[in-house]
Amino acid sequence: MNAASDYLLGILVIFMEDREPDPFSKYSENKLLLNSIFMKDKMSKYSRQIIDKYFKSLLRAHKRIESTRDFLELGMIQDIVADYLMDMQWYVKYDTSHSDFDPKYRFDLVARKEKRTIIVLVQPEINRQSILEIQKEIFNVKNEIPSTRVLLATDILESPTILEKNALSDFIVDMAKKYKLGILFVDKNLEYQETWLVPSEFLYV
Repeated sequence: MNAASDYLLGILVIFMEDREPDPFSKYSENKLLLNSIFMKDKMSKYSRQIIDKYFKSLLRAHKRIESTRDFLELGMIQDIVADYLMDMQWYVKYDTSHSDFDPKYRFDLVARKEKRTIIVLVQPEINRQSILEIQKEIFNVKNEIPSTRVLLATDILESPTILEKNALSDFIVDMAKKYKLGILFVDKNLEYQETWLVPSEFLYV
């Protein structure tokens, strides 16, 4: 096979990859992924190849909108995530306390489904100060109610900060390992809104 053939084969591979649907782009796949964060045996079935492909699709989504808009505000992210969780058939409450936790603590979103609970912490921008705030909150939650899953919700514009190797991503990965912290990336424009779930296990696979 000559250089020209190698080049054409490479172009064909890229073309075929672009034509393939992104992982978890279907409603049924997304719903299964969300439910699976409570089941270790289910999470272990997702291969490194699928996870890498998923991360690439998230970074592509970031590239598509980079420099086209400002960061989404807290309330907007809160609404998008609430819509996502309700669409996945979870019961959602805004700015509320957890029944098994000190009532003075209020969380951006608390979602329940049967005996499972998700607490959502919203941070529009990820920086050192917001990471320290997240660490404090998640430590308190997991000490009191270890079975609860905590998800950090943020703008898809922050995906490189979390998915690419850097000092802040190291903090996130550490919390994913210790406290099962997962991520929700969101996007919104005039035509649609979108939410991507990254379970804690995907961050340190």
